Amino acid sequence: MITSKNKVWIMSDGNTIDLDLNTVAKEKISGRVTEYKISEIAMYLLSPQPIEMEDYVIGCKVHHKAPASSLLKRFFNKLTFRKEDSAKNAEELIEEILITPKHNPPLFRDNLLNQHFMRIKEQLIPYKPIHKKLSSLDINLIDEVTAIGEGIDKTRYQITLGGSINDKINLIINSLTRKAKITLGKAYIQDGLFDFRGYSFTSFNTKNAYPLIRCFHENQTKYCVLTGDYKFNYWVEDNELIDYLRLFEQSIQTDKELKSAINLCIKGKANPLKLFFSDQYEQNYSKRNLPKIYREMMFSHNIAPNEIEAISQTLNNNQSVVCFTYAPTFEPDQQKLFTNISVMHDLKALDSIKERVPRVYSEIIKKTADFETKQLYLLDSMRGCQDV
Repeated sequence: MITSKNKVWIMSDGNTIDLDLNTVAKEKISGRVTEYKISEIAMYLLSPQPIEMEDYVIGCKVHHKAPASSLLKRFFNKLTFRKEDSAKNAEELIEEILITPKHNPPLFRDNLLNQHFMRIKEQLIPYKPIHKKLSSLDINLIDEVTAIGEGIDKTRYQITLGGSINDKINLIINSLTRKAKITLGKAYIQDGLFDFRGYSFTSFNTKNAYPLIRCFHENQTKYCVLTGDYKFNYWVEDNELIDYLRLFEQSIQTDKELKSAINLCIKGKANPLKLFFSDQYEQNYSKRNLPKIYREMMFSHNIAPNEIEAISQTLNNNQSVVCFTYAPTFEPDQQKLFTNISVMHDLKALDSIKERVPRVYSEIIKKTADFETKQLYLLDSMRGCQDV
């Protein structure tokens, strides 16, 4: 439920409604369907459309044309085909050109001083080796040029550019001192990982809600997203994405640290980077390493050592982990990456101890919320930091 006190939200509970999807989505689906409401944040995470963002370009990969002698060599290689030779020849034709030194130096608190140094940096670009190298390239001997971007977390990725070879080289040269507008694939990358850099949290409007429809078609569960006025928008490509949304919603509502981190992004005091979901926290809990929620009960309920041992053995099963990475902007001279980790736990993991330690089980139930097919509670929350 969306309230003024609950500004950050992802996905609502579902309600059964009557909706003719044959008219809306051109699918022969009749009968009652389940409707959820999703926020602008969820729309971004689910969308199959490419994302636009600004980031630094640190260089490029130049794909050179093969000279005539190489073409003849490749012809004979085909006669005695070896996969290793083919891959080696392809690598020899690709040249990676990167900027040095660090492309994104620390900023000062004085914006006028930052602008002054940026102007000096731009004036020095023609004298840098990478500028001379790119300017001297013979476009007639090049098949393709792809830019290389680098985020604040040092992750590098290739950027496909439009236009002629000459246009691409000029774009890369002009983007070496300032952030460039680039287009990447959809927000969902793979295996539970989302790229959050393309979403502007500062424009998040908590009042905007969009219908997410769950229906059954040809014995399969399908989800589609509609516009605010119930016109078809897109089909959800992978149902697992909906599970991620539900988990993200419950983590935000139960983990104050995660909500605080997202609110920093909404206020413009931090930039979102990545959102990652996994089914196991990398460190195992033990009798000597219990999460805070159980350490507190251990003292308040006077739990026996053997009971603590039984509890600890259940905590490493049935986990759902949410990792949100962001970079604060209020200390521009100290670039840091923060990751907030929320470890959610399925209540059914405690079935083996609910008769043995009923006091603990009853306390956990009070902290548990229904998650459609699961009952989850916040097992642990932590925040890490690293310099970049």
